[in-house]
Amino acid sequence: MSQPTAAAETDRGGTPVLAVALLAMIAVLWGFNWPIMKVGLSEIPPWVFRAGASVVSCAGLFLISAIAGYSLKVPSGEWRVVILGGILNITLFNVLVAYGITLMDAGRAGIIAYTMPLWATVIGTVVLKERLSGRAVAGLAVGLFGMVLLFSVDAASLTGSLAGPLFVLGAAVSWGAGTVAIKHARLTMPITVAVAWQHLIGVVPIAVVAVAWDWRNVGEVSFWPLMSLAYNMLITGIICYWAYFKVVQMLPVVASTVGTLMVPVIGVFSNELIFGVHPHLVDYTALVCVGMAVFLVVLRPRRG
Repeated sequence: MSQPTAAAETDRGGTPVLAVALLAMIAVLWGFNWPIMKVGLSEIPPWVFRAGASVVSCAGLFLISAIAGYSLKVPSGEWRVVILGGILNITLFNVLVAYGITLMDAGRAGIIAYTMPLWATVIGTVVLKERLSGRAVAGLAVGLFGMVLLFSVDAASLTGSLAGPLFVLGAAVSWGAGTVAIKHARLTMPITVAVAWQHLIGVVPIAVVAVAWDWRNVGEVSFWPLMSLAYNMLITGIICYWAYFKVVQMLPVVASTVGTLMVPVIGVFSNELIFGVHPHLVDYTALVCVGMAVFLVVLRPRRG
């Protein structure tokens, strides 16, 4: 995910209560969204689903920015990175997740998607020519082991192919690349405005495909899939995006990144609640692997 231009100072006086509350809210709302998305996509085609959700989310984020008194202007030198972020963080991420989640278990999709900090580290290493530390290498190895477990079990027991996990993994890599692009661009505009513009730019190709082709695949849509679409329009697309970037502004990037690790945990157990899919040993093992991997990658030992 995109990062603000200036990270918050380390929590010398303790972590703000508001930040903790927002992280808890994000974990629950985003975690539940993985099975909720699967409900919506059972009757609403992926491009139509994502176009409808993103258009409303985009409008909401611009409204929040305007209410906050921010200028909506994009500085001329920052257009390229905002466009790149829109394509990677909105267009590719949302479409790949939408297709992936229709082909695999929603809880496992959430675990794979939240390997995004690992891919951001790898891509940042390649782009910025930074050396991977021993901790980062160990973290990547542990994370990849967890991915291999999920790929093998999900492909064998659910879909008979690797398409679903590969789509979601591609989404995680895309978000990681978008993170690197935004993080190192040193944007001067408020982060809420930057995210709103990314939504607007990213939804354009999704909406074009939805109107030109995928709309004809819409059949009769029942109540709960419509509620799923509304949830993605208002809750995850506006409230969760705003809350996440608010937390990133309040806390160091490391704290906000690690804090989101509860999202796939909630995703696994909300999947059980909604679909009755009981987590297996492989799911718990993969959760532990992803958690360990992200901690190893994003946490740095104190010096001195």
